[in-house]
Amino acid sequence: MSLFSLLTILLLLISPALSLAAESDPRLLLDKMSHSFMERNYQGTFSFQRGDSIESLRIAHAVIDGKEYERLEYMDGDKREIIRRGHKLDCIHPGHQLVRFYQHQQNLKTTTQNASLDDYYTFTVTGMDRVAGRATINLTISPKDTHRFGYRLSLDKASGLLLRSELIGPKDKVLERFQYVEIHLNAKLTKQDFAGAQEAYHPDHAAPVAARKAMAAGDQHWKVQWLPGGFTSTVANQNFVTEDDMATFTDGMTVFSVFLERESGNKTPSQHIEGHAQKGATTAYSRAIDLSGSPHRVTVVGEIPAKTAQQIARSIALVKP
Repeated sequence: MSLFSLLTILLLLISPALSLAAESDPRLLLDKMSHSFMERNYQGTFSFQRGDSIESLRIAHAVIDGKEYERLEYMDGDKREIIRRGHKLDCIHPGHQLVRFYQHQQNLKTTTQNASLDDYYTFTVTGMDRVAGRATINLTISPKDTHRFGYRLSLDKASGLLLRSELIGPKDKVLERFQYVEIHLNAKLTKQDFAGAQEAYHPDHAAPVAARKAMAAGDQHWKVQWLPGGFTSTVANQNFVTEDDMATFTDGMTVFSVFLERESGNKTPSQHIEGHAQKGATTAYSRAIDLSGSPHRVTVVGEIPAKTAQQIARSIALVKP
């Protein structure tokens, strides 16, 4: 037998084994999912269920001339849409739910970039299924503490693209569900498919960063003094919150934001309502605080348990350099 024939046989034997290994390794599956999110062309329709409400959305994603393009729009109710061309976002009457859903989807794209995820989650391959007519591999992500929720993911077996996601709360309750009903891979899309509209507005992501830098050079800081393990600021080495601004934190799977606002009028903090609201997995906890004799309100919003949001909000304190 020639050397070429022997190598050919070995490759035929090894390739299926490597494929099976990849399908059984949760972190390799997540890595494949992240690359599929960002590098593949696809378009489709999916449902998004949050609490008792369910809505249909349409998505188109493409890489054109090395730049990522994406369009996400609601199919129900008022026109709500986000268009991304590279780093530029156009929002058409987006509403907070669409923006938060979009942020969550973007976060899932980079889960494998956080090496400490294994310290806070257990990853398990749980079997096979079919979603939108395509074979999937199921992956369960279970939290190791009470400060975060779990996930059940169904990834396209061929491409690794996420086709179904369930966000799981206490007692295995499904808080949110995202699922494709139709998906087309390798879609032929052009720049025209991502053209903006005149009524769109452009969120300014640079302003909050500039505000934080200006604040850091000032005489006093408002700092988030307690965070659940594994959560870090999306701005490097920055746990400060500016007045009338926000700070955002992630553990690689989920995101929450902290808002600090000066209260208007002559009301004292005790005269303001304090508490939390929850829809699906999104919690909003708000409390009034006194900072140097000035009434403020701190609000924590994100896909985290209410008690965790409360603990974060209560850790806001004035720190002098």
